[in-house]
Amino acid sequence: MLKDRFVSLIANLHIYFKDSSNKEKIELFIERAKNENAWFSDILIRNAMEAIDQQFFNPAVWDRFFQKYPAKSNPTKQVGLILSGNLPAVGMHDLLMCLAAGHHVILKFSSQDKAMMQLYVDAINLLDSSFTIDIVERLPKVDAVIATGSDFSSAYFANYFAKVPHIIRKNRSSVAILTGNESAADFEGLAGDIFTYYGLGCRNVSTIAVPADYDLIPLFDVLTGVDWVLNHTKYSNNYQYHKTLLLLNQVPHFDLGNLIVTENEALVSPVGVLHVHRYASPEALQLWLNQHEDKIQCLVGANQIPFGQAQMPALDDFADGVNTYEFLVNLS
Repeated sequence: MLKDRFVSLIANLHIYFKDSSNKEKIELFIERAKNENAWFSDILIRNAMEAIDQQFFNPAVWDRFFQKYPAKSNPTKQVGLILSGNLPAVGMHDLLMCLAAGHHVILKFSSQDKAMMQLYVDAINLLDSSFTIDIVERLPKVDAVIATGSDFSSAYFANYFAKVPHIIRKNRSSVAILTGNESAADFEGLAGDIFTYYGLGCRNVSTIAVPADYDLIPLFDVLTGVDWVLNHTKYSNNYQYHKTLLLLNQVPHFDLGNLIVTENEALVSPVGVLHVHRYASPEALQLWLNQHEDKIQCLVGANQIPFGQAQMPALDDFADGVNTYEFLVNLS
């Protein structure tokens, strides 16, 4: 059965990436990835790989997933994946969902994330060649498409693939909702939600929503302690650039030494900058969230995703809230 074969693959992928005999090959691909994308520091890549192992390479997690979303016996389709490259191997969730659904995958890598995706595809091919994955520079005719890109490229994808079933993803970011009841531990968790992966991911918090009279100083005391981000040249340059820009334009802001914090209604902030939205009431907050719904990937805090957990999505925390697996198993 497909399900049993797939779960076996998942178990073997966990073993493969923990096996010391594969260390040399894995390290080679990590070095390639660092040369390929200047944002991909050693710590960023290894954090991403550990997250993939914990979230995706756990057979028990997939068993629970299949209980929740029973596998269907549908015809095999050719599914094209156009992958993003903002994080190492960020396309693994889509790839595994396609394989779990029993489809033939046509992969178009991002130019910013070829090495890490190639590493995982090589491992899958080695462990079970019955799963079909083709890597292409340009998608041929396919039965369905899942494409991730910028707001500009997503409009092009939507038009180009209008005649085939598709999921098209745009730029999104995440919001943390604070109420005034947060603890120091909550702030520590929020710091991780902001700084992990240098803020490059759609699940990184780029805006915090706070009551009108909220005192930001206790949060700032925690955020200023995250100094490791400044060791990355590109992050440090971004931080310095936006600090200079705000100073030249005389825009009020707080300089935490590692992060610029400014009140701004734009949901997505640049790397090195955190936006603050102040709300007058819970009703006003909900209205603001509704207005930005198509740009929000996830909500953190205040009865939403717990602080510190934004970068630990479950298998069914689907991007943009669209159930990728249901889409794939219902292709006909």
